Amino acid sequence: MVSIICGCATNLGVPARPLPRNAVPQRIAVASFENRSGFEGQWQIGSGMADLLVSELVASRNFVVLERGRLDSVVNEIRRQKHDMFRQEGRVDDGRLDNARYLIRGVITDFSQTSGGSLWMTFRRVFIGSGGYTARVGLTLTIVDVESGVIIDSVQSAGRAKAGNAFVQADYKGVRFGGKAFFKTPLGKATTAAIRQGLHEIVRKMPRQHWQPMVADVIDSGIIINGGRDRGMRNGHTFRVRGTGTLVTDPQTGDLLDVLPGGIIGSIEIAQVRDSSATARIVEGSGFARGQILERER
Repeated sequence: MVSIICGCATNLGVPARPLPRNAVPQRIAVASFENRSGFEGQWQIGSGMADLLVSELVASRNFVVLERGRLDSVVNEIRRQKHDMFRQEGRVDDGRLDNARYLIRGVITDFSQTSGGSLWMTFRRVFIGSGGYTARVGLTLTIVDVESGVIIDSVQSAGRAKAGNAFVQADYKGVRFGGKAFFKTPLGKATTAAIRQGLHEIVRKMPRQHWQPMVADVIDSGIIINGGRDRGMRNGHTFRVRGTGTLVTDPQTGDLLDVLPGGIIGSIEIAQVRDSSATARIVEGSGFARGQILERER
């Protein structure tokens, strides 16, 4: 019998908090975890733990998760498509790989199981203890701003699971890390608890990026806006358009202090709304360009 004891108040059945309607999912990548737990056994828990976190991050729908651990395979496929032996139709354009805004770096601080007061870290011996088994998994997850290299926040997560005397080390023989059988073991239960607590903490600590209506493109028929029905756009909505703002940085550190809004260069009115974009006609003004900020006129 295996019972789980979560090392925090997080309920494993509670999904991650959804993003607010006006938020934009952050683009993130996860690096392979560093193993400082002292565990040496049949599993490569550094890369395996990172894969489990990636799976939880994707399922939460709070982030756009980018491949980094096996990115070479993606790059090689893009290069392969340029070869004359492959047809031109369906080729991926250069310069379309997405950029991560934040990197999640993980450290495994504990990955152990105790039995009858004795600690084991390998799978080379099989013994039965009289006091049952307790598995513990501890993680430190660090959020790094890719642009500046600044550590935004660091969170701790932990999981613990107990098993009765009938569970021995031999029960791990042939078990694949991250497989269905693994999650039925004490270490698998503790890993699930630690990963999911880490997910909740990342969702809570990750900086929020709020959606801003902007000029996405300028065409002959008008202005394309970076939002449509998904952002509540309606025909007849009017916006003021501001020119490029001014970045204010600290002369000592170079840190961005503020962005001064640019001057108003004109106004536009939405004429056609689609699922994720809209087309507006120019009411007045000139000099419209991609990236300019829109302000709703009330």
